[in-house]
Amino acid sequence: MPIRQKLFIMQLREPTDQLTGVAETLMITLYARAIETQRPEPILRDRQAVEIAEYLDYDFSKYEKGWGSQLGCVIRVRAIDRIVQNFLETHPSAVIVNLGAGLCTRFSRLDNGEVRWYEVDFPEVITLRRKFFQESERYHFIAKSILDFTWMDAIQRSPNQPIMILYEGVSMYLSEADNKALLQHIDTRFAPVEVLFDVISRKRSQSTKQHDTVSKTNAEFKWGIDDSRELESWSPNIILKQEEFYLTQFLDYSQRLPIVWRMVSQLFPFIPLALFKNSGRIVRLQVGSHF
Repeated sequence: MPIRQKLFIMQLREPTDQLTGVAETLMITLYARAIETQRPEPILRDRQAVEIAEYLDYDFSKYEKGWGSQLGCVIRVRAIDRIVQNFLETHPSAVIVNLGAGLCTRFSRLDNGEVRWYEVDFPEVITLRRKFFQESERYHFIAKSILDFTWMDAIQRSPNQPIMILYEGVSMYLSEADNKALLQHIDTRFAPVEVLFDVISRKRSQSTKQHDTVSKTNAEFKWGIDDSRELESWSPNIILKQEEFYLTQFLDYSQRLPIVWRMVSQLFPFIPLALFKNSGRIVRLQVGSHF
């Protein structure tokens, strides 16, 4: 390719300097989906992620050694896709609110032609998002921090309309007080509502500097939980409906583990199983009466 043409392509790339701290972590999940899509037998296919990554002026190479994050992210995305899809099969005209949306492409994968979907994130993230996604009558962006609870005022919901609020890769960057306040406000404003999100263990929440990808950003883990039943103590309306230890699926892809982990998983599978299981999980809450 001629040098002049290369320079022209570089000039077309979208700058990402405005993304710092937690906002930058959206690049980790985008990278994970893009790389996975290009594997011979991908766990998840996301062509949009590949196309977006190609147009961003961002150094993704710093995440290349993060095999654990990459594999964990795509397994988590697939698991959450399945739960949301099942919810929409039961409630096709539901409202879905995706908090901390980043450059998530889930709406494109799951849109059934009826759902009303909202993407909520920091103003700088939504500004970038508008470069690649277009709003419609059923697809809306809200440019606010998820802790600025006025985002709730923008959600249009008919009486008794089922609603699911999800946030992926978000809770660990909020303090316990912030997580609690978010759930309690959701309870007050939207119950009955289903809430779907992922959590990490307390031990993992104390090791940001050792994390294989988050340590490459200025973001910091602030919260973890070892017993999901603790969430029920935050409000009498909260019921733990489902819990999925998605990281145990690492053992289904042993060929993708580093050689040391591969040997350990073959000789003593209970060791990595216990470590992976306790590191993170997806929780699904019923807040208020059932639909």
